[in-house]
Amino acid sequence: MRLALALCAACGVPDVAPPLPAAGHAAPVEGGTLRFSTKDQVRTLDPSVEYDEVSAYPVHAIFDTLVDYAPGSTRIAPRLAERWTISPDGTTYTFELRPGLVYSDGSALVAGDVAYSLSRARTLPSSPFGPFLANVAEITAPSARELVIRLARPDASFLDVMAMSFTAPQRADHVAAAGDQIRREPLGAGPFVLARWDEGRVLVLAKNPRYWDAARVHLDALELHENVPRDIQFLMFQRGELDTAERLSAPDYLRVIAQPAWRPYVLTRATMNVYGVRMNVRQKPFDDRRVRQALNYALDKAHVIKLLQGAAVPSHGILPPGVFGRDDALPPYPHDPARARALLAEAGYPHGFDVELVTTSDDEADRLGQSLQYDLAQVGVRVRITEMAFASYVTAIGSPTGPAFALGTWQGDYPDPTSFLDAQFHSRMITEQNSNNDCFYANPELDALLDAARGEGDPDKRAAMYHRAERILYDDAPWIWSYHQLMTEVVQPYVRGYAPHPIWTRDYSSAWLDRSAPRSGGDSPVDRGGAP
Repeated sequence: MRLALALCAACGVPDVAPPLPAAGHAAPVEGGTLRFSTKDQVRTLDPSVEYDEVSAYPVHAIFDTLVDYAPGSTRIAPRLAERWTISPDGTTYTFELRPGLVYSDGSALVAGDVAYSLSRARTLPSSPFGPFLANVAEITAPSARELVIRLARPDASFLDVMAMSFTAPQRADHVAAAGDQIRREPLGAGPFVLARWDEGRVLVLAKNPRYWDAARVHLDALELHENVPRDIQFLMFQRGELDTAERLSAPDYLRVIAQPAWRPYVLTRATMNVYGVRMNVRQKPFDDRRVRQALNYALDKAHVIKLLQGAAVPSHGILPPGVFGRDDALPPYPHDPARARALLAEAGYPHGFDVELVTTSDDEADRLGQSLQYDLAQVGVRVRITEMAFASYVTAIGSPTGPAFALGTWQGDYPDPTSFLDAQFHSRMITEQNSNNDCFYANPELDALLDAARGEGDPDKRAAMYHRAERILYDDAPWIWSYHQLMTEVVQPYVRGYAPHPIWTRDYSSAWLDRSAPRSGGDSPVDRGGAP
């Protein structure tokens, strides 16, 4: 019955207008503005602080890092660093920067700027990235183009860490002059620069005229509309006011895929994500793993996948399919309400309990929250749902006194188990403010296993360690493991040179527009008032 209600939302709704054809150019066309939107808002443009998916879109466009991922790939590729070497013992990384690099204001970019940014990320109280550099013993810049980083122990994931945006070079004098306003006064060396930001409404990035790799950038600008609900996004897309729309609501997704003419423009990509429910294991009743296991048995994953129109796969843990170290033989928790009730009784809750479930304000989160509410009611757990704005939610769940039961997601920063297992469940990631480990889960056995696996050079031995780590977390169940979602985005036929990236998802830096005619109103967003 729950699925029928979701599907009926699409009944009687007019079909989507057929797609307008692209011009058919074989080579990229220069110029134009690509317009997209998100249901949440950008929180900051400071890469030392930015740690949410929405803020990552403009930050990644403004700031280049020493290394990055090749287009459409999880393969590490050179970016600001022309080359690098790793010492035989795996502890010393030497990066050589490209000659002539400059920031968007024309000032020189030197290796010392990278050293400063790494130091800032380690010491800034509002930065969540210090733990990512806990293994760094020494950072030096022997010359303007040479950066040397010495690790205390070998780390198989270190190059992936250096692809994260917080490692992007920033000038110390610019950061000092900007002060608290650095969150909206970025100075980077990436393909775009900030042109305008009407916070909460629209953020405009313009092409960086001094970008070192200008040949790969074709657009004049990117225009990001903030706080646009998914159904409104799709209406704007249909009216030609947006060039892409992502994570469509169930009715809109059904309408699009039902029309053969639109199917080539529905892009799907498996990305580094997991969805479920976080439980603060310090707070009752979630301090008892029998309770946490019971809630995993109570969840009907098959129904969740149906709610998502099949654009997801069930989860047995945090590692997504395709990530090294994932144990594909470990099955998800089965739907077993009788087992759930028995575990709750063993834990002292024979009649269940009352609990508040915190979600973000979003139609999909609302449907998933209600579905979970129904499943848990079948085992005696009475759920009250509270919605939060995304910015408030992100702050709240990182506090040890924040919500104990929260619908949420984890998007890996890079395609290595450390970005999931260490980041979410190692005890060193627990802090009293803005805690990455927002379940506040601590297990010495898991800590030791993750530390050993990080430095293990033998891939087979390393994979076996992560299989064991997955089993520990499966049994301890600090999350209700739910699903891994496939990224789905529909684009106008004239959007070319773009596909969702497995790490950065919405990276439009190499996209181009193949329009047959200019749209009414012109292309330049820089002087327009704001979002429609």
